[in-house]
Amino acid sequence: MITAIKELGEMVLKSQNKTLLDVFIENPNQEGRYSKIATIDFTIKEDDIEYEKVRLEEYDDSKINRYLFTDTSGNAPGYTPAAKITEVTKTFNGKIKSWFKVLDDRTIKIDQKNKIFLQKIRNILEEKSDEIIAEVEKIRKDIPKREGLSLILKFNVDGDSKYIGDLDIFKSILLQLHNKKYQKIHSKDKVCSICGQKKKMIFGTVDTYKFYTIDKPGYIAGGFNEKESWRNYPVCKECMLALEEGKRYLENELTFKFYGLEYQLIPNFIIGNEFVKKEVREIFENASKLISLKKETKKRFIGDEDEILDYLAKAEDTMTVNFLFLKKANSAERILLLIEDVFPSHLREIFNAKDKVDETFNENFTFKNIRSFMSKSDSNKKDNDLDTYFLDITDRIFTGRPVDLGFLYGLIMKKVREEFVNDRNYKNAIKDGLMTVAFLEKLKLIKMEVVPMEERIFDSFFAKYGPSFETPLKKGLVLLGALTELLLRKQYSDREAKPFMKNLKGLKMDEKDIKGLLPKVQNKLEEYDSFDKGKRLLAKEVSNYLLLAGDNWNMSVDEINFYFVCGINLADELTNIIYKKEEEEKTNGKHC
Repeated sequence: MITAIKELGEMVLKSQNKTLLDVFIENPNQEGRYSKIATIDFTIKEDDIEYEKVRLEEYDDSKINRYLFTDTSGNAPGYTPAAKITEVTKTFNGKIKSWFKVLDDRTIKIDQKNKIFLQKIRNILEEKSDEIIAEVEKIRKDIPKREGLSLILKFNVDGDSKYIGDLDIFKSILLQLHNKKYQKIHSKDKVCSICGQKKKMIFGTVDTYKFYTIDKPGYIAGGFNEKESWRNYPVCKECMLALEEGKRYLENELTFKFYGLEYQLIPNFIIGNEFVKKEVREIFENASKLISLKKETKKRFIGDEDEILDYLAKAEDTMTVNFLFLKKANSAERILLLIEDVFPSHLREIFNAKDKVDETFNENFTFKNIRSFMSKSDSNKKDNDLDTYFLDITDRIFTGRPVDLGFLYGLIMKKVREEFVNDRNYKNAIKDGLMTVAFLEKLKLIKMEVVPMEERIFDSFFAKYGPSFETPLKKGLVLLGALTELLLRKQYSDREAKPFMKNLKGLKMDEKDIKGLLPKVQNKLEEYDSFDKGKRLLAKEVSNYLLLAGDNWNMSVDEINFYFVCGINLADELTNIIYKKEEEEKTNGKHC
């Protein structure tokens, strides 16, 4: 994964001709929340510098190199005196004023003229602290709370406005601070763990991703000597820069929403990117092409912006894609799931399976259908607690590993029962489960038993859903569920209530309950004078299939009730068949 991110970074650096500074500079308004900037303005006159005031201005993408924004998380200052404001006083003191401690650092090389210049700014910031904070506070109160505000320094030089990025001294210090961070632990003439080449200097503190750390002794190889920690993860300067640019590109351009989670899409060019078709390669080199692709309107499948996967599915197997699910908490990062080496050919299989499900159910099947019963174990819970299950089945879908069908039935029925008992729209939950099972079957991630049987009236109906219903027991349960649904509709039509539902035992029926349910349904239909020819035909087929199923079904309660509720959900289709046949028989009888 790290190598793939590094190679992506190399592509971007090369295609966009980025300099060393370009790699370090950040966009404070990347997500569109920090569109305002508070500038602490100074006037430079000959050898003197004076404080003017704090002004508000709009963020401008064209000035990103001039802002020289390199904010860091936590309370420590970044590489430049620029920061996003959290609390005004805290940000000003911790990120702006504290940055000038570089003047006390003897390892940072600053010529005498610039030392005097920076010291004057430092003195003014100290002297005018209360005034500056008050002015920034006023600006903060005057803009909507939902809008973020950044804070930077700005200079008026002979009538020209200069930002810190326009002055060489700030750029020089940025690079020195960055190098100092990584040179703390280094070694010479060693092999880089990423590119595999021997380099004059390698670093041991490359923490581009926060799940790697040496701040705990247990993470250090070769004993507990921190100076030897370079052995854990030696990285050369070139790979470090490419890795940082690759991560930045992933976060800014290749991070997608995934039903309450986020994933980063990492391309891996397995035989070199020069062998990958130009139009595919350019997607990862050129942000504007990627943005254009994101804006295409197609049926969603993976998440909010998944057209790129549909596009990559058409590529050749000269590359793979990795899916990195990360969870960020403050300055820490935790890998929730890493799916590696998914070939375009497998993406095609996934999209083909989706298309078949769409056609069968006349719906747009997405991971949202799966997520519906893999988010919360209780709908009253505030946070999702089934993310682990959802990520596991996602992993299995993209890697082609089998799914435990019994466990899946349990999750589906838990959701269906909750909706059923609370008299909510449980039929949507049934449909989600049925579509998911059909999707996984078409991907061959679950295996359905198929038992040859004589031709019967509902064969065309069952054939539509493939192997999902191809045993006598499953067919009998589906048809019984449909017959029961017709009874419930009749009750509600006559009484605006469904008292028969108590016989369904909260959808926790076992073999004995099911076998006793058919005569109860038939008797109730007789009582309501509703056991017409169509329903009798349906009941006859239920009896036939349950007799063929025999005794000792060897089927879990969850599975029994899943197929039963599938029948409830598909009752309309079966009704069309039985009454269409009845109408045809009447018509044929007249002709006779």
